[in-house]
Amino acid sequence: MKKQKPIILGGGLAGLSACYHGNGVIFEKDERSGGHARSHISDGFVFDEGIHVLHTENKYILGLMDDIKANLEVKERDAWIHSNGTLTRYPFQANTYGLPVNIVKDCLIGFIENDFNDKSKIKNYQDWVYYMFGKGIAEHFMIPYSKKFWGVEPSELTTDWVNVRHPRPSLEEVINGALTDQKKGFGINAVFRYPRKGGFGFIGKALAKKCSDRINLGKKATRIDIKKKEITFNDSEIIPYETILSTIPLPELVKLIPEVPSNVAEAVKKLRTNSIYVVNIGVNREKITDKSWIYFLEKEFCFVRVSFPFNFTKDSDSVVPMGHSSISVEIAYGNNNPLPGNGKKQEIIKIVMADLKKANLLKDDDEIVYLDTYDIKYGYVIYDKNRRPAIKEVHEFVKKYDIIPTGRYGLWAYLWSDEAMMSGKLSSEKLIP
Repeated sequence: MKKQKPIILGGGLAGLSACYHGNGVIFEKDERSGGHARSHISDGFVFDEGIHVLHTENKYILGLMDDIKANLEVKERDAWIHSNGTLTRYPFQANTYGLPVNIVKDCLIGFIENDFNDKSKIKNYQDWVYYMFGKGIAEHFMIPYSKKFWGVEPSELTTDWVNVRHPRPSLEEVINGALTDQKKGFGINAVFRYPRKGGFGFIGKALAKKCSDRINLGKKATRIDIKKKEITFNDSEIIPYETILSTIPLPELVKLIPEVPSNVAEAVKKLRTNSIYVVNIGVNREKITDKSWIYFLEKEFCFVRVSFPFNFTKDSDSVVPMGHSSISVEIAYGNNNPLPGNGKKQEIIKIVMADLKKANLLKDDDEIVYLDTYDIKYGYVIYDKNRRPAIKEVHEFVKKYDIIPTGRYGLWAYLWSDEAMMSGKLSSEKLIP
């Protein structure tokens, strides 16, 4: 019998990469591929679903971007933090210049006199923050921002995810960043890449173009019969499978399988993420800021981050109409963080607009010419003590039936875009004889 091609569930970046690098066939529930990494184009505005930029030095991924003609530009990051009534450069741990003197003093002394120096005593993310940065930086930024973003106590988080995401500056850099406006870039995302045209979603489009004959849109998996090895799509179309590469969230995958044992059903309940509500705004005023994005520490602002997509490319007219600007607002919610305005769309928008004016990013007389929202239920994976054993339980079960989870939500990991594409590549290539 002819060997069946692997079925790839989900057409986001991981699924598209798996398709490109292997011989699988994508089944995507939406009418467009790209997942949450796609872009939306309307009335001359190009918006992503929240901030998406490519910050990687992975030579394979950079070569892949050239091969698929993603047409990327390199930009220097201009990121800031809004706290205590002022703006300071990102990352906080190296840039306290401009903050109230007592806070700068706390951060400096805490870093210099840090007595949490026994690495073996690190039990959770909160411990790790104190160990890395000292009491002042931990309590004036890292811990409160963590609560606002994740919606859980930092002591509930593990340290499996931190790696390059929180660079530790030297003592000299901390002192320089307290005394002067230090413009030195820190961390892996000090520079980033972004498509010249078409928004971040152009990367997904370029990948899809290379394997368009193997992408089926509007095909939502509604049942997986692990005994007969059949998938039902849209409650009607039944397709046999030999192997499935699943990029869909693990809780959604388990829901598709009627014969799930109780231990797996219980394990999947322990997997947590936050959620991200995005408000994209087009403004009839040019160059409202020169910044890339701003993080907001205090809870008096409903959003955790505000980005300005018109600054992601050298030619802003490729993403906004001439003379206009674009703002993308991200609200983290879930766990212990409720959505503002009782979760009602119009109330959320009203609060966002008020907070943008409070932050001096919008003026009272600004004309809003574009407005759209996206509610991303599965946001960033929460790394708590239950994550690893729960993933192991679920993965061991589904892999027995030739279902291979991959990508951000299949692996249930904090993957950046390049890492998601690499995971799809590696998973797909393992299936090629």
